[in-house]
Amino acid sequence: MLQLSNVLVTELDPISPVSESYRSLRTAVRFKKVVPADQGQGMVLMIASPKSQEGKTTTLANLAVTYAQEGKSVVIIDSNLRQPGLHKLFGMNNTKGLLHFFQKGLAVNEVITPTGIMGLDLIVAGGQPVNPSELVGSSQMLNLMNQLKQRYEVILIDSPSTLDYTDASLLSEYSDGVLLVTRNGKTKREWAKQARTQLEQSGARMLGMVFNQ
Repeated sequence: MLQLSNVLVTELDPISPVSESYRSLRTAVRFKKVVPADQGQGMVLMIASPKSQEGKTTTLANLAVTYAQEGKSVVIIDSNLRQPGLHKLFGMNNTKGLLHFFQKGLAVNEVITPTGIMGLDLIVAGGQPVNPSELVGSSQMLNLMNQLKQRYEVILIDSPSTLDYTDASLLSEYSDGVLLVTRNGKTKREWAKQARTQLEQSGARMLGMVFNQ
């Protein structure tokens, strides 16, 4: 049994008010009527934030759990090759993941790891390369996404901070919708506006903003 982080409240305390808030977020996304670019394939959501330490990864992980609890087949991709952290939340090693798909030619099956939560899988980052933006914007990433959309109903993408790196704008191209996470007392209003504008200029469909803490 993997040792889950205590921030995964939707799995560890599913009847808490905080867990209900994440389910409300899931419902809000449903009301947005997100339609996959390829009909009949999985829905791709990217979770972004203007800067780091705003709760983006925690929000993504808990939202993923709520989708799995709903009976969906779900996979999370840790595409934050700058500061990967999802493996820590699920008590995994960061030794074989997205980076190995890119650089070692591993098959998709070889980089997918079950989280121990029914219906929820994870592709960890697998390391911190010197050229993350080139990798996430490559034809290999498009190939990965196409394969995952045929296998899963929901694909959730974690990304680096929008205003610090170009990766989030590149990753938004694969997404059917983007949620922007901000943090009370930390995120400046102008950061949120800049991040939204930057993502929209990349063609992202902005679903809304999550006001964290």
